[in-house]
Amino acid sequence: MNTKALFVGHQAVDRFSQHTGIKAVFSPSKGADQFLDATIKFIDPRFDEVFAVEFKSEVRNHHLPDLLVLKERSKRPFILIGQTIFPSVKEYLRKHKINYVDIAGNTNIQTSQVIIYIDGQKWKDDTHPVQLNRAFTKTGLRVVFLLLTDPGAVNYSTRLLAERAGVSVGAVNNTITGLQTMGFLRRINKSSNRIDLRDLLTERWISGYQERLKPALHLGNFRLASDVHGWEKLRLDAGSYWSGEAAAFLIRKKLIPKVVTIYSGLSKIEFMIKNKLIPDAEGPITLYQRFWNGQLGDIDKHLAPVLLIYADLTDTMDPRCIEEAQELIKENSF
Repeated sequence: MNTKALFVGHQAVDRFSQHTGIKAVFSPSKGADQFLDATIKFIDPRFDEVFAVEFKSEVRNHHLPDLLVLKERSKRPFILIGQTIFPSVKEYLRKHKINYVDIAGNTNIQTSQVIIYIDGQKWKDDTHPVQLNRAFTKTGLRVVFLLLTDPGAVNYSTRLLAERAGVSVGAVNNTITGLQTMGFLRRINKSSNRIDLRDLLTERWISGYQERLKPALHLGNFRLASDVHGWEKLRLDAGSYWSGEAAAFLIRKKLIPKVVTIYSGLSKIEFMIKNKLIPDAEGPITLYQRFWNGQLGDIDKHLAPVLLIYADLTDTMDPRCIEEAQELIKENSF
């Protein structure tokens, strides 16, 4: 349990205690619980069990598959303690009976003896202002995506990175500086660099993509003019890619898509005319502007990189898609 996790845990439990009068004590995880961060015992006669704890800073959609796995693996009642848990995530956690407490003391705990639900509490720490690193702005996220999905990109020239990511040279320089400052990128010698903390960088990218970049790429929703269920008949051009549920279906043949996600280098009008689509705000075909140049993913099958497919699946908050995302990364690495 690292220092930051311990701080978040104590802050969350302190606020929970202020709201409820119930104290709690953390202990290091051991034995069968070693895969979790800690255990916690609530000092109250209504709690007769020790809970297994997982700490998170920001709890996002893409964390949900792992949380479901942790809950299933734990032989104790499971509780998530997070610095920030977003409302849509809280709703999902409640539906799947995952207990949680956030740093403001907002709580959902259900046992056979007690139900505690607290919501609407705010927490602000003026001593630790949050600043957005330039690596995770809309332009920075394009560069980071390329670094994570193109094995050679970490050693591309600044100009080539800018061309492939579709951003300015200045944006690339800002992104590289931001990644180096945070310890994600390290220079080995004059001609080579290395990505460090890849898992954490990937997590940060998914969060930033879902929150900041993806909404800016949305070109519109459509339906087919003739066959509502005929999305597989669409013939994508060389610069267009399947992602999300459609890509997962084409890879694993398990998940029947409710939403068909496509990234294209064509304009909205060009894509609509080429594929005989009708604009429909509720339509199942969702079009996004492709945000990279060059070949990534499986170009023969028009499949976006697995990282993007995973990000789009978990962004749905649909349990079907979240389960599929978990299975997808068991079979395919980022």
